[in-house]
Amino acid sequence: MDALKTKRKSLRTSFTATANKLKECLAKKDAAKDGDKLRALNSQLEDKFLRLDEIQNKISSLLLENTDTAAEYETNFQAAEDYRDNFLELKSKLETLLNKDSGSFLESSSELDVIKLNLPKFELKMFSGDPKEFLIFWSIFSKIHDSEELTAIDKFQYLYQSMVPDSRAARLISSFPITTENYPKAIEQLKLKFGREDLLVQIYVRDLLSLVLKNATTGKNAPDLATLYDMLETKLRALESLGRTKEKFADFLEPLVESCLPENVLRAWEKSRISESTEDATSQRSLEKLMCFLRHEVESEEMICLAREGIGKDRGSGAIRKDCQKSVHKDEPTTATLISSTTGAKLNCIFCDRPHLSQDCQRLSDMSYEDRKSQVIRKRCCLVCLKFGHLAKRCHSSVRCLICKRRHYPLLCPDLRKEKESNLSSKDRAADNEQRSTETLVTNLPSEHEIYLKTIMIRLRNKDKEVCVRALLDDGSQRSYIERNLAAELFLSSSGREIFSQGLFGGGISPASEHKRYMVNVESLNRKYSTPLSLLEQQKICSTLPRIHDRKLLSELASRGIKLTDVGRDSPPIRVLLGADILGSILTGRIEVLSSGVSAVETLLGWTILGLGKKKDVVNLVTLSL
Repeated sequence: MDALKTKRKSLRTSFTATANKLKECLAKKDAAKDGDKLRALNSQLEDKFLRLDEIQNKISSLLLENTDTAAEYETNFQAAEDYRDNFLELKSKLETLLNKDSGSFLESSSELDVIKLNLPKFELKMFSGDPKEFLIFWSIFSKIHDSEELTAIDKFQYLYQSMVPDSRAARLISSFPITTENYPKAIEQLKLKFGREDLLVQIYVRDLLSLVLKNATTGKNAPDLATLYDMLETKLRALESLGRTKEKFADFLEPLVESCLPENVLRAWEKSRISESTEDATSQRSLEKLMCFLRHEVESEEMICLAREGIGKDRGSGAIRKDCQKSVHKDEPTTATLISSTTGAKLNCIFCDRPHLSQDCQRLSDMSYEDRKSQVIRKRCCLVCLKFGHLAKRCHSSVRCLICKRRHYPLLCPDLRKEKESNLSSKDRAADNEQRSTETLVTNLPSEHEIYLKTIMIRLRNKDKEVCVRALLDDGSQRSYIERNLAAELFLSSSGREIFSQGLFGGGISPASEHKRYMVNVESLNRKYSTPLSLLEQQKICSTLPRIHDRKLLSELASRGIKLTDVGRDSPPIRVLLGADILGSILTGRIEVLSSGVSAVETLLGWTILGLGKKKDVVNLVTLSL
């Protein structure tokens, strides 16, 4: 041991002298640098480092075999790492200089200076022997394990330092002497004991079962939905990394995930699932759709908390969070709270006996007005609020029909019955009146500003049929719509019908009408984001909206790394409207205000802009709703 240390000391002295000579040569001006001398010093430095590294490895092995020299080993290892860093830094500088051709050799020496950033030191993930931590540990350490530049001894030393002292994993690694032959054996034993795939799968599945038991026993003290969603996502990602993907094991994992949910969320999920199309039985129960539903519920609660922060900003964050969660149940902003806040009794529809509110039943299109009324009377329910236990004359509900303004729901409106009994010619006349109710006036308004609305190109897909269309992002609309002809082009199947009136600008209300509802997959043009959406049909979305073709504006957007999808001089029709029911989940929150005052807004579907553009002689389309 002493002989090796003496030899190492001499080599370190020689290495330092050669390194100082090389630094002096590199510090000279380019004109005074001698390429041949630099290459010679580089060869000498590399030879000394290799011999020094060989002796250092021998000393490290001897120190590790003796348990009383742990502190000395740490000191020696740190000193060896300093010499290695010095060697690699000089080698990098020299290679940068020598790789330049003779024409660029006389450039300013300032370009050869290496810019050093004061980044924090990279720390290895410590492993204690807990199988739950193995995936994270191995994903980080595998970079060292797969490195071809490090020797087996170096890898063994890093592995030894990655173990938590006095842990099960540390005792296992310490049982192997640090030699080149023992390194692969130590890795193999580590994987067999802590990284067995079947063991890890059992652990994460049992974690899901523990959530099920906790949900059954804790009741009101169960974690909030956001925390529960994060816990589920963590465990499902771990199972997916072990090969238990959501697609292959959905039938096994979905019942476990459903059992983890609170009762009110589970009711909301069942209602959402039932409202979808029943043509494909396999598509109704999907783990991917369930997690997507939970994500939207969490996002809805977060948006509510964000809106309430201004009210409780003078109080602590805990009070704000508490008020936000209370407001979720009070104001009924999400599907889950809509179900939980109505009543604690069993919520079964009196028309189809399924778990949803009777006024929301989507299976009434084949029932006449008389059949609906008879069913309500037969179930001994109120003709006003559709609830059991009292008559209409004693009902205190504030229900008002959107069609006739009397006290009942639209599904029991006599005026709606008269409208359905009208002949085909009256429908044609109504369609003609609707077409004539919107007149487009073409006026030449010179030197007026172009006004950009939030338009974007999206991709709609239904099975093997897909099409790219223009969409308008309108947070002033409560619902989202799809053009009726577009739904036919995509061969969409109706998942239900809704009857409602539409509020117009100026306070007017359109006559109540029936709208079909469709489920369709909406994707960004680059296919990086995709989500299923529920859209209502509409004969026509809006009049023509101009695209952006201002080169100066496009250039400024490009300089900020923003690429729009809806550009050009032509103006295709708007065929989809995405309203406030969808925008809350696709807005990223990033907004860029340009020098002209136009704002660029980022969504998960891409970038869009809005605002007042430049002045230009254009023909504007003015739409008057009569």
